[in-house]
Amino acid sequence: MNFLEKIKKQIEAQEIKEEILRRKEKPLSLSSYLRKGNGIIGEFKRATPTRKFDTDWQPEELARRYETNGFSAVSVVVEENYFLTTADDLKRVKSAVSIPVIQKGFIIHESQIIQARNNGADSVLLIASLVEKRKLIRLLEKCQELQMEPLVEVHSEQDVEKISDLPVRIVGVNNRDLTSLKVDLSHGERMLDLLREKNIGEIRIIESGLKTPEDLKRFKRAGADGFLIGSYFMEASEIEDRILKLMEGLRG
Repeated sequence: MNFLEKIKKQIEAQEIKEEILRRKEKPLSLSSYLRKGNGIIGEFKRATPTRKFDTDWQPEELARRYETNGFSAVSVVVEENYFLTTADDLKRVKSAVSIPVIQKGFIIHESQIIQARNNGADSVLLIASLVEKRKLIRLLEKCQELQMEPLVEVHSEQDVEKISDLPVRIVGVNNRDLTSLKVDLSHGERMLDLLREKNIGEIRIIESGLKTPEDLKRFKRAGADGFLIGSYFMEASEIEDRILKLMEGLRG
């Protein structure tokens, strides 16, 4: 059983309670902030499925650093077993910044989206390969009902085909294969080409494995409008130098 199958099985085994929307203010528009900011989405997590970060960063402190440096949004992975993060981390980030907060994780139920909104998320990540097309349509409809702009993640040609006729505005291309957890930057380039060829998405974000200014330049040339970066920042004790160095890739 691969990683994606394993985590989907775990979520399906959980009792997910029906949620009622309690948070009334309108979510921030992720697309607007991606266009007016520098396009970088900084992430908070304490681990990945393959490593744990030796870090003392508090979620609100790191999120403020992201916002101060012009980032467009903050992503918070809400998953306790592999990423060691909770909804409380998301709430703390939301209270600290005025840019959109994205809940990443593994969403298969509409109630998870309502719960994310109640906890302060402005957007959620929907993984195309995690659910069948009919379920993905229902999840997109729930986001629209809640006035949330989701980030819809693809990795394969099959994912791209699945979303090709759906109202997806913001598409994320994950360089990481969630079945094997391997990263391939050249694969991400090919998927960006495919999205452009099929005219899918108004804003295209590249995710995973970004570590150098050259990586950002490479994907800007490939058509990426934004970049989701987590591990590179989470493993740093002195983050300002890393941010400034990486942002050199946005010039020119």
